Amino acid sequence: MNSNPLPPMLQAYETARDSFKIAKRAIKTVNSPARQRLLQRTCVDRATLTDAECMIDKSQSESDALFVLALWATFERFLRDDLQKRGQILCNSKPPVLGSSIYQHFEKEVEFWKPGEILDFLKDSLFKKKANLIGHAKQILAYRDWVAHGKNQNKPPSAIPNITDAYNTLDEIVETLLTNPPF
Repeated sequence: MNSNPLPPMLQAYETARDSFKIAKRAIKTVNSPARQRLLQRTCVDRATLTDAECMIDKSQSESDALFVLALWATFERFLRDDLQKRGQILCNSKPPVLGSSIYQHFEKEVEFWKPGEILDFLKDSLFKKKANLIGHAKQILAYRDWVAHGKNQNKPPSAIPNITDAYNTLDEIVETLLTNPPF
């Protein structure tokens, strides 16, 4: 049985977020030798406090955006793998040689399905009573696309997801699929 790939990603994000907090504390260290020791061989060791804070804030913002991108990529890989497992039922059709041939085609084609379309058929089936969950997942997808394609300021996403909400949304979809295994 599959397992949820998202919790380790959240832990990595939380570790990075904590590292930014530690960096901010380090740049504010009053004791000059201690500050110098903490910041040696870093890009902020010679920056002013204001510049260093700005660098850290920008880095944290970029890290948040990249986390959503990575979170979505992991979620999408899980979806495609799950669908491929669910499609294995085709191999049990009669005659088996035809079912296996259809499955081989299905398995390859799932890789090319659009994520929005996958979300649509999940909404029309397993998530009929949770259409808003799929709607939120589509907002996360739109943000992911925006980040992945260079953050075009002329075409910003309709919503910038809160990290916790994005994680919870995708996690709920994964957990629902895991509680409804293919076989």
